[in-house]
Amino acid sequence: MTSEPHNPFRRDMYDSLESFADHVSELLGCPITLEDPHHRVLVYSSHDEETDMVRISTIISRRVPEKVINRLWKDGVIPQLLQSKKPIRIKEKKEIGLGNRVAVSIWRGEEVIGYIWAIELGTTITEEKMGLLENAATVARHLLARFATNKTPTLQDNQEFFWRMLTGYVTKADVDEKLKEIGISSLGSFTVMIFPFSKMITKEIEKHILYLLKVSQDVKISFSTIDDNELVILASPLGDSRNSIACFKKFISNFQQNLEERFSIKQVKGSFGGIYKQYGDVPKSFREARTVLEVRERFPQEAGTFFHYQELGIYQFLDILLEKRRQDGSENVAIRNLKEYDQTHNTELLATLEIYLDEGESMQKTAARLHIHPNTLAYRLKRMIEIMEVDLSVPSQKFMIYLDLKLMYWQKE
Repeated sequence: MTSEPHNPFRRDMYDSLESFADHVSELLGCPITLEDPHHRVLVYSSHDEETDMVRISTIISRRVPEKVINRLWKDGVIPQLLQSKKPIRIKEKKEIGLGNRVAVSIWRGEEVIGYIWAIELGTTITEEKMGLLENAATVARHLLARFATNKTPTLQDNQEFFWRMLTGYVTKADVDEKLKEIGISSLGSFTVMIFPFSKMITKEIEKHILYLLKVSQDVKISFSTIDDNELVILASPLGDSRNSIACFKKFISNFQQNLEERFSIKQVKGSFGGIYKQYGDVPKSFREARTVLEVRERFPQEAGTFFHYQELGIYQFLDILLEKRRQDGSENVAIRNLKEYDQTHNTELLATLEIYLDEGESMQKTAARLHIHPNTLAYRLKRMIEIMEVDLSVPSQKFMIYLDLKLMYWQKE
């Protein structure tokens, strides 16, 4: 009769989470941290003096630093942990003090209830030890039920949940439960707003931000989070939702003004995405708010006053059209001819054309912007039409010229 192979992780051999963490650390030969689903430290193994800054900060504050969590979301690490039951490797990220790691999710059914993190110090965790870590996660599921205690949700927990919403890793039941937990009956109509700051948001600035969000009389803030130099919020209009765009614009204007007048924080110009009612559209609104920022940065003259995704007009589709142009390998012959003429004759017909179209074909506004006489502008327009062989009175031709001019600068950026 053959005996079964020794199981190093029998659940009945531990009298605490600490003894479990130390045992896993001993078997893998590296420091171990056990976290709950909100990245709060449940227990950590003892370690030598050699470790990385993230582990030290995590142990001191009993939670993974917010900037690290945000970075792991943006790099796709946490989304991967929320999908896989296998250990995954996380490469070193020196800029945030994170060394090489291996992490595995602890699953209960289809729900992630915690994580085990192993820090690679000097030596790489082998495939055999990766298998041990996977087995450890299975046993940890039972140990968490025995030893872990429930903790009251914190602001950081809500921020973590908001990241799940922004990246689409929540269900309707998750959202309903969280809303009930924070005392909100329903989301109603909402949008995602992004406020880019000129520098990293410090703890002191964060206090000012949270204060302004709490006392706002313009919108209702359900969730917020800070990522390096950006504030991201989920906002709903107060009162009549039919005037929600005006409501959101007013909030952005007042928020920017309050930051400048009360705390001397300048140049914070927010954006917001589409307005929706279903929780599943949160990631879409987030992407749209990001697009507004990108367009404003690339086209400050034309789009510098835009706040809302709807205001972008054709700029919503520039990335799609640019990709099509790249795939087709085609270019606008009229623009190419005008560009070649400018290079040969040292003229500025292409720039004149773009400003003319930007100004709605107004001779007066275009001449004023270019600081030239209207007669000079009229001559330039006549000459460029001859070179391009395009009739700008035909909407389809004019529209395509305008689009390709914007695509040209988008690609250059």
